[in-house]
Amino acid sequence: MKLADEFRTTTTTAPDAVDADVLVIGYGPVGQTLAALLGTAGHRVLVCERRVGRYETPRAGHFDHEIMRVFQSLGIADDVRRIAEPARVYEFLDRDGSVISRLPREGAAPSGWDASYHFYQPELEDALDAAVRGASTVDVRFGAELVDLRQGTDHVVVTLADGGVVTARHVVGADGANSRVRTLCGIPTKDLGFRGDWLVVDVRPRPGAPVPDIPDTGQVLDPARPNHMGRVAQRYFRWEFMLVEGDDPTEMVKPERVWELLRPWIGPQEGELIRQTVYQFRSVVAATFRHRSVLLAGDAAHVMPPFLGQGMSSGVRDAATLGWMLDLVLTGAADPELLDLYTLSRRPQVIDYIEESVRVGTVVCETDPVRAARRREEMRSATELPAPFAPPVGAGFRAGQPLAGHLAVQPLLRTGSGKTERSDDVLGRGFTLFSVVEPDEATTAAVADLERAIGLRSVVVGAAGVQEDGEALSDWLKAAGVVAVLVRPDFYVFGTATDLFEVVDLLASLRASLSLV
Repeated sequence: MKLADEFRTTTTTAPDAVDADVLVIGYGPVGQTLAALLGTAGHRVLVCERRVGRYETPRAGHFDHEIMRVFQSLGIADDVRRIAEPARVYEFLDRDGSVISRLPREGAAPSGWDASYHFYQPELEDALDAAVRGASTVDVRFGAELVDLRQGTDHVVVTLADGGVVTARHVVGADGANSRVRTLCGIPTKDLGFRGDWLVVDVRPRPGAPVPDIPDTGQVLDPARPNHMGRVAQRYFRWEFMLVEGDDPTEMVKPERVWELLRPWIGPQEGELIRQTVYQFRSVVAATFRHRSVLLAGDAAHVMPPFLGQGMSSGVRDAATLGWMLDLVLTGAADPELLDLYTLSRRPQVIDYIEESVRVGTVVCETDPVRAARRREEMRSATELPAPFAPPVGAGFRAGQPLAGHLAVQPLLRTGSGKTERSDDVLGRGFTLFSVVEPDEATTAAVADLERAIGLRSVVVGAAGVQEDGEALSDWLKAAGVVAVLVRPDFYVFGTATDLFEVVDLLASLRASLSLV
């Protein structure tokens, strides 16, 4: 196989001479999300999945409010709510089941949704697949395995296992931790130091059987065998057991051994095994998420231990960011160099999530009885709960400004008909300028310029403008000491302004940062 940079051409390929604007390799939740985002924006997307059908067993089991906002942007939030269950509490438990520490997840989060959700992955993929199928410009091909990838000046040529050849302006590898796309591009990875083998078991209670009495999410700090339990959704449950010295992975997955481990909570008369497998939890990140016209997303770009439940969520964040960047490049609004911002924006935040996951995992996985006892007592005696972990993105914002780089709130707005709706449902998808002051002539002109260039949405909230239901936005701006905030399509703050003069400067800065043509 040849590396991607071994094939070069000096010719330029016209957009209609390629098979797709974007070729997505892999049709898990990350590939599905990206395909749906690009497809609903009108771009020609081809998805190639090496399997002959969708993967029908669960893997991921948690996403957060930010990811629900992405699903909202695809118009599937109501469908997802029907199959996902809010996860209200995260508990650290002693080996006898007593609570050591409890981290509540109750109440609305900044994105306007519940803070956390548990779900059964095949059902989530049904909802995402429907969104993809609803986009007429997306084609999904199963049994289409990538074997070679070569890059030209402005296109990529992909060879499939059946001998077929596909050309695309861009390729996105969403093909998992053992990514063929990443390997063919020669992109190295960095191991951040965590590694552990865990038995993962998914169970469906039998009809009429009692529901296991377990928390939404429980980490059991048992040095003899650290383990986890949780409600995957309304009808499914998950247990995870760390393999310790002397465990044979092939023996651990045998049903009799699995039921032995599950005996305190459920037995074969009450439940059905859906899946039992040994996973190696790792912490790995690619050196870059872009190689010319090829990009990486999800596990192809980063792998983290599951102790924060942020693996799939980080991949969906990749798709949300990559979606708007590719949209600007494909429409000709921005130069392809904008895609350099993808790695700079996503990779530092991903590393923050990995390092925090490793930190929590180090506590959970402690097998030394003395150190484990000390940590349990430290957690019991803690008087303050940690704030929700929400690191900023790494780039693509005005550094030094209040709120910049952090996740934006989604306010409730009152529409002209008197209804109250989430702002994204009122305004649509794209860059959004929220302000609490009326624009002057210069601001109006600057807004109009970016409306033409990138479809900027602008809304004045309060007074004579759009009315807010509640004070989520106004309180957020007031606490930061600003009168306006400019939000990226992936819901992160580009920058803020303390007066109208700064709004004009803010919009000019956005134009420069996006490499607009």
